[in-house]
Amino acid sequence: MKIIGVIPARYQSSRFPGKPLVDICGRPMIYWVYQQAMKVPEFDDVYVATDDERIRAACEAHNMRVIMTSDCHKTGSDRVAEVAGKVEGDLFVNVQGDEPVIDPEMIREVISIFTEDDSVYFGSLKKEITNPDEIKAASTVKVVTDDNGDAMYFSRSVIPSNLKDGKLARVFRHVGIYAYKKDFLLKFTAMEQTELELGEGIEPLRAMQRGYKMRLKETKYSSIGVDLPEHVAQVEKIIKGGK
Repeated sequence: MKIIGVIPARYQSSRFPGKPLVDICGRPMIYWVYQQAMKVPEFDDVYVATDDERIRAACEAHNMRVIMTSDCHKTGSDRVAEVAGKVEGDLFVNVQGDEPVIDPEMIREVISIFTEDDSVYFGSLKKEITNPDEIKAASTVKVVTDDNGDAMYFSRSVIPSNLKDGKLARVFRHVGIYAYKKDFLLKFTAMEQTELELGEGIEPLRAMQRGYKMRLKETKYSSIGVDLPEHVAQVEKIIKGGK
């Protein structure tokens, strides 16, 4: 099985414009994400997928493989799908471009879903959370799964609600690493966005609303996403500590 890592990177961001190029320890953030992805031995190739010439130039300056994509994609998955139409591969892994200290083992866990069960065509990770503020936050995407590990629903609301008396159900946060078999990914991008996807702002719901399944594996690893300028100092501390 040929496995391709893809890091979608766009310049425009409502909260943090130019985020992929923000300086972290003297290099653009996208550089650090790429280096972490390159530590995954299962990857045959790793690409940055962007629609911005500034990001392309930064990638080439740091010897990173980059593919130019359309500026019309609605989600990162759609951008990865364009790469899948240009690159040979069986499994495509969407590595978030704003996680410069992502543990390569998290990516390997997603890949293992497919090596353990050949019937899986769409996969990701989940992590248990207990912090009440994180559980309540709309920025935290929650997921519930069935006994097979297949997602039943994603929401920015609290699920399960745990409003009944008695033993509380565990709450899981969705960890945003997506992996897809190529055939499914090309089907996915051809689908129109659905009411649930648009209402929640969560792209797997596009497929789930149509009856497709998504397998999630529980992880114990954590990562830090750079969503705001103040997050840069946090990841710089981690990177400097690892040198």
